[in-house]
Amino acid sequence: MGSGTGLELRPMYFVSSEKPLYCDVSTGTVRPYVTKSFRRQIFNQIHNLSHPGVKATQTLVAARFVWKNMKKDCVLWCRNCIQCQKSKVARPTLSAVGHFPLPSARFSQVHITVVGPLSPVRGMTYLLTCVERFTRWPEAFPISDQSADTIARTFFFLSRMDF
Repeated sequence: MGSGTGLELRPMYFVSSEKPLYCDVSTGTVRPYVTKSFRRQIFNQIHNLSHPGVKATQTLVAARFVWKNMKKDCVLWCRNCIQCQKSKVARPTLSAVGHFPLPSARFSQVHITVVGPLSPVRGMTYLLTCVERFTRWPEAFPISDQSADTIARTFFFLSRMDF
């Protein structure tokens, strides 16, 4: 391994073989150096137990073995794992903040929102809130339901009011 890696590779000899097995002893745990021909097999043995994801797989592999570019290999192989892709929980996409151009006249833009359900008062369980953008005038109207017909009738009533 190159300098600056922090690894201490030392040859270890076993009774069953005359060739040494190079192991990293820098962490206090003996971790064998894995040649290219065995890397994917070792990754599969550890990763396929539970498909834990990129970071957990990197941690599990690095705790037992060492090789050059291990983290890059784990990232690549995890991202190409079909089982992981099938069971991956998709993160919700966040929409960009909306840009609303400045209005040029009163009532050219009105923002409306339905709030509720709320505790019923005289049969009204929702509020239709409206904000006129030019003057920023707020209004709130109690409504009995949030159907399109009810909202349209209330909004039409609002348009006939004189502000």
